[in-house]
Amino acid sequence: MLPLLMVTQLWLLSVVNLSQVNAHYTSGDVVYHTLPHFWTGVGFCPAGEITHKGISASLESPAVQMNLRQIAALPVGAVTHMRIHWLLELVQFLEYDPNGLPRYNFEKFDNFVDFLHDELNMSPVLEFMANPGDVFTANPERNSFLWEHFVKSTLKQQIARHGSARLTNWRYETWNEPDLLGYNKLNFTTRHYLEYVQAVRRGLSKAGYGSRRKVHQQPMYRALRGPAGLFKAHNRHPRCWQLLEMCNQDLVQCPIDILTYHRKGLTGTAEDILNGSLALLSQIYEDYPKLEELPVANDEADPIADWRLPHDFQADVRYGITLISTVMQHWHAKLANGPLAQLESISHDNAFLSYHPYEFTQRTLLAHFRMNETHPPHSQFIQKPVYAALGMLAKLGTRASDMELVNMDTKHSVQVLRSISGGVGGQGQYVATIFLSPEEAGPQFTVYHHKYTLNMSIANESAFITELLVPQSTDPYYVWQQSGSPAYPNASLREAMRRVQTPRLFKTGPIWQYNSELVVNSASIPLPWAMLLRVCSASWPKLKRPQQLAIGEVTKGEVFISWNEHPKSTQCLKSYEVWFKERNSMGAVTGTDWLLISEGWHLPYPSFQYAPGTNGSVNGFYKVRGVDVFNVTSPYSQIVEYLEL
Repeated sequence: MLPLLMVTQLWLLSVVNLSQVNAHYTSGDVVYHTLPHFWTGVGFCPAGEITHKGISASLESPAVQMNLRQIAALPVGAVTHMRIHWLLELVQFLEYDPNGLPRYNFEKFDNFVDFLHDELNMSPVLEFMANPGDVFTANPERNSFLWEHFVKSTLKQQIARHGSARLTNWRYETWNEPDLLGYNKLNFTTRHYLEYVQAVRRGLSKAGYGSRRKVHQQPMYRALRGPAGLFKAHNRHPRCWQLLEMCNQDLVQCPIDILTYHRKGLTGTAEDILNGSLALLSQIYEDYPKLEELPVANDEADPIADWRLPHDFQADVRYGITLISTVMQHWHAKLANGPLAQLESISHDNAFLSYHPYEFTQRTLLAHFRMNETHPPHSQFIQKPVYAALGMLAKLGTRASDMELVNMDTKHSVQVLRSISGGVGGQGQYVATIFLSPEEAGPQFTVYHHKYTLNMSIANESAFITELLVPQSTDPYYVWQQSGSPAYPNASLREAMRRVQTPRLFKTGPIWQYNSELVVNSASIPLPWAMLLRVCSASWPKLKRPQQLAIGEVTKGEVFISWNEHPKSTQCLKSYEVWFKERNSMGAVTGTDWLLISEGWHLPYPSFQYAPGTNGSVNGFYKVRGVDVFNVTSPYSQIVEYLEL
């Protein structure tokens, strides 16, 4: 339990009278705006050769697929889009038909997209970057036509299999960072690159998408994003700059609908990322003023470049704090009606597989341990604090105020973001507020003497829950270091790390009445920390039954259990319970009682890794239910049986 020294007090007075639903409205002195969850994209580049064989082997590997399963096991809405470089290398070139048109085999691409879409509930960001069978390098004079045909064929294949509705939430983007030699595998000249972008646009249109202007009046799956560029000096990055020049001359004929760029931090701070975006967009709008009409997106809004380089801050709570702060500061900049007024999304390039000896310190959501001493070898994953941070952000409501800065002393301030949902048609009321301590090099202890009043109002009976990300107490990296940082952590150490990989349940409250005073004591805890406060009215929709319970093998005697959340009922979730009934080696049920195998665990996210040890078995039946802040349980999920082969 964290020390509760009565030094710092965040005084939280009642919660929000939601009598209106407008794009923005005022409650008390606070103006709330519609909050699109614009930060829910992640991405990575598969390891291995950039060929059909190499990309297929990487994306089909058990390690990559378990990595993606764990990322998908965040709260509903935490991660909605997966941006994978060279994904279209899964398409295999077969032959040219009598008319000289390429014929493709989409089987591996279809299978992976089915896995991503149907099992993980994520949509792909489809970057049109590939060279299946060297089709494009072998026919440079026909590239424009061949790209149009390839794009059209790829989308028509998906529409034929599943209908156009499946593609509603997909995103489409041009070649990633085309000005870099490492990515420009087709050796695009500036002229050929512009022809390629226009061909991709035609391919989208001929696949059945028609006109795409204006973007805000059309389904987003019709939009083409690009150029996904770094936008360095004009003479070094002419392709991306020339695309902007072409669009500024005739915006109606511009092939892209959303202007995408990459701006990372220089020193690992959220301010770096934001300031880089503001500077770039200010330059773009000065030189190309017509482009202010286009939505913009930072595809790679990361604290520092090169995911492989180890940094200690990427291992612990600091990376999680930085990611949350990045979201909050971009929200503030969007509301300021400056260069980021048209911000559509930001994405995080952190879905990579880390490797030894940098399991925690590379830019990833999960620490990856390759257990080469088992037979066969397998992968173990530990959720880093940045993973938990994405889960906390997913709990924000549908409307939010501007970010507030609350001075705690002469040098430090706390960032506060209030959000709300509901209040219409008897649906109840919900408030989620995130507090962020100052970003410090930490961890260190700082005592604040400050009283902060959060003015809110909520009718009828309500309950609250407070969760914290804090150094050491919610830091698997610290636990690993304390044990000597072994390359192959044993079962007891892995369990110890997993017990601190979720936000700490700081305090839950009994039902309290309108105008009651709620006091959260955040004592002398080390910097930096993040606090999520959720307040729910008793009339908020109750927890729904968990769906699609899945049991996946990790290694012999160990399973990863995950399930899907209902999108509109888990805001007031406190934790999950995982229940198990064992079968013996002969297939008989060993007892009549169900065992609560998650007893003593705080499980705010929809997954659990079960390793009963040598005296236990994973063979048997599993079921899951949720528990809300009122200690009311949801119905159980369907019962799923698991048998080791």
